[in-house]
Amino acid sequence: MQFRGDIHHPGALRMGVAQLLQMGFFGGLVLSFVGKGMLPQSAQDFMAENQLGVFGLLFGCNIMSSQLINTGAFEITLNGAPVWSKIESGRFPQLPELVRELKAAGLQ
Repeated sequence: MQFRGDIHHPGALRMGVAQLLQMGFFGGLVLSFVGKGMLPQSAQDFMAENQLGVFGLLFGCNIMSSQLINTGAFEITLNGAPVWSKIESGRFPQLPELVRELKAAGLQ
């Protein structure tokens, strides 16, 4: 008996944008905490006066990057036979429903 989970790739464009957003997030955190002195005075002043907005923007980048790579896939196969597909059904199974489907696929 073999269970298998498939990996659903979100696509190269989404992965690239997500990586750029992550680099912006981490780079912004580094600048905010230790690198303000490397910025022009006007940028330092802006960051000092708008700390909440700057951190909100940075964490927004982090959230958007994770949403871009999330495919929402939940796929179950048993011995090569599909048991449940969230992509096809559009939802997660209820536990009794999943047990019924597994039994129908041959799990005892």
